[in-house]
Amino acid sequence: MNTILEPFTNPNTIDVKHSSFSIDLVILLFVSIIIFPYVFYKIRLLVPYPVKSELTIQDYYIIIVLLVYLVIGIYQQYFWTKTNKLRDEKIITKTKLDEYLYNIFGENDSWVYIYNFIYYIIFGLIIISIRNYKHFSIIIIGGIMMLTGLSIIWYLFPNEVETRMKTDKYFLQKTQAIDEPGNNCCPFAMYSFYLLKNVLGYSIALLIPILISISCIATTQHVSTDIILGVIYSILFYNLILKYVFPKIFT
Repeated sequence: MNTILEPFTNPNTIDVKHSSFSIDLVILLFVSIIIFPYVFYKIRLLVPYPVKSELTIQDYYIIIVLLVYLVIGIYQQYFWTKTNKLRDEKIITKTKLDEYLYNIFGENDSWVYIYNFIYYIIFGLIIISIRNYKHFSIIIIGGIMMLTGLSIIWYLFPNEVETRMKTDKYFLQKTQAIDEPGNNCCPFAMYSFYLLKNVLGYSIALLIPILISISCIATTQHVSTDIILGVIYSILFYNLILKYVFPKIFT
């Protein structure tokens, strides 16, 4: 039986241009904002290297709300480059490395659950890493700086992947609708590694960009070339810029 929510929740009726952020995603976001601050506040002392934080449970709720909507707003730079670019996109083709990874993981749309939902966990873990509001502000500024640099690159050298898989997985359809082809460049997961390595430990924190990179390739959202370029960009930006501009924060 059809309901009033049918146009928003039925994968077969997704309109790429008008309903990417549909009611189900808004509800998921709202529920996450309610639950995640409490969960991560409770486990903040259980990570391998707990942070001496000044934040209360109320601060966790304030910061997660700010973080979610700041990220949505900041990413408008990225979405702007999809329709504003200096030249036509260059197609980034698959390499032998992609073929090797496909032999292991396949073109597997089930990886969308890693690709999408690990970011909710990252947001919570980043809150655990925050010492105070100044620390939070500088982390956001660092992210803005990195994304601004990428946006300039995307504007000057737009690119996109060769093909993306057809899928009946609802969340991958939504991801493809939001992240339309064009300027499909390097993922941003390495930044979270640098933020979390002193909280989770180097090896555990490194699993985050590894898992996201595999999920990007398995879902055909990215290819190995732009992932490798993204890793190189993040390493250089962090070590040559952020560590010098904010040495007390990015160490």
